[in-house]
Amino acid sequence: MADSFQPERLLVVRTHSAPGVVVLALSGELDAGTTPKLAQATARVLAAEPRPEVLILDLSELRFLSVAGVRQVRAAHDSTGADRLRVVTGERPVVRDFLRATGFDAVLDCYRTRVGAIAAGSRADFVNRAEAVWNAG
Repeated sequence: MADSFQPERLLVVRTHSAPGVVVLALSGELDAGTTPKLAQATARVLAAEPRPEVLILDLSELRFLSVAGVRQVRAAHDSTGADRLRVVTGERPVVRDFLRATGFDAVLDCYRTRVGAIAAGSRADFVNRAEAVWNAG
């Protein structure tokens, strides 16, 4: 008798890596059949109190990314806010090249590494530094 066990097609792991930052690390396949899992995970993060300042979607371990998957990432972008969502593409062409080919890399705040996405700081930090430079000059 054959074993009918099938591994999860999409695994979503939630971590906190810095104050105010939540990371959803995805591995596997993000397509029409698995996008509801990402939608649910994103909704849970955004419903939390306090709401995180930054949500990072780490796509660097995806083996497959479809148009439906990119649309769900865009939906997360729209519901989170452009200045609050960051996307980690990693070095895999399946993610990086697909986002570039579809033009979503110009819409999404993309980083090659999770460390880079976290180190980018918050929009409030950027505004405060910009104001300080402006006022000093």
